[in-house]
Amino acid sequence: MRVGVFFSNSAPTSGGEYSFQNVVYSALKHVETRHRFYFFFNKLDAQAVRALVDVIWFVSPFHELIDDVPYVTTLWDLQHRLQPYFPEVSAYGNWQRREQLHSTLLNRASYVIAGTEVGKQEIMRFYHVPEERVRVLPFPAPRRQTRLPAIEGKDEEILKAIGVTKPFLFYPAQFWAHKNHIRILQAAKRLQSEHGVNFSVVFTGSDKGNAAYIYQQTIDLQMHGQVFFLGFVKQEILECLYRSAFALVFPTFFGPDNLPPLEAFSWGCPVIASSVAGAAEQLQDAAMLFDPRSECELTNALWRLYGDQMLRKRLIESGYRRVEEIGTADDYVNRMMDIFDEFEPIRQCWGN
Repeated sequence: MRVGVFFSNSAPTSGGEYSFQNVVYSALKHVETRHRFYFFFNKLDAQAVRALVDVIWFVSPFHELIDDVPYVTTLWDLQHRLQPYFPEVSAYGNWQRREQLHSTLLNRASYVIAGTEVGKQEIMRFYHVPEERVRVLPFPAPRRQTRLPAIEGKDEEILKAIGVTKPFLFYPAQFWAHKNHIRILQAAKRLQSEHGVNFSVVFTGSDKGNAAYIYQQTIDLQMHGQVFFLGFVKQEILECLYRSAFALVFPTFFGPDNLPPLEAFSWGCPVIASSVAGAAEQLQDAAMLFDPRSECELTNALWRLYGDQMLRKRLIESGYRRVEEIGTADDYVNRMMDIFDEFEPIRQCWGN
């Protein structure tokens, strides 16, 4: 079967969407399958699509559908339905645009790909897509990485160059309101005042309108000197931060699946993550979970990890095991091939 694969116009600064699309594209280039692939980037030409492909896979949700070409779509989340109060899913017409996109995209799809069973249930609940057309494929995890003395020496050089001091809490996330950067600041301040433990905080990621507010909070909390705003960083620095951090702290309000905890697992970084719907399914026993509304719960989790080396070791080992269970981008793409195999007899019923 001739499969068109569409990749949206995302840059490295867009975060998880870019990372996901990049690893899927790399895996598709060497997958063993009888299907033929035609790649489309940023824009679809309806005439070319009709002439070249039998089905399209939208690796990211996309709204320029072609009426007479069946498609499969990957879905990130439906948070505009679950948490419409966040400005990034409601302000400036965003709620209406999202709702219009998903009501058409999901109901017409041959298959919808969710990352978790929780995500599948949300699709069925809000848009009444039949269960047999919603498939669960966990987001791929990076391969387990090996720590070497030479790498650790290089990491110290990188940290010195960017001015980051240990021990530090790491959060790679764009500055959207739902990313909940404020909770890390509150917990770090509380940990300092109640237990005398001082952590630096390292934020990476591009500004989506909330960075100035978070920066002001560091001043109000008298934490300005211990919080680092690094913006978008190269992959080499990102990996160094994962390897060197006391923990990845991931307090987002959005789910049901997220990529940074999987990246942290692969680099042997302990994970403390918010208990959003889907987190327990995706992360299982490899992360400490907390209520993202509660600075107290996050403080307690940090204090517990700080004083328990056996817990730290167990989280790292569980993280390595979890990435093996989830599988890589190659595994993800092979599972997609099974879906195309299943659809092929149906698509053989008509021509282009």
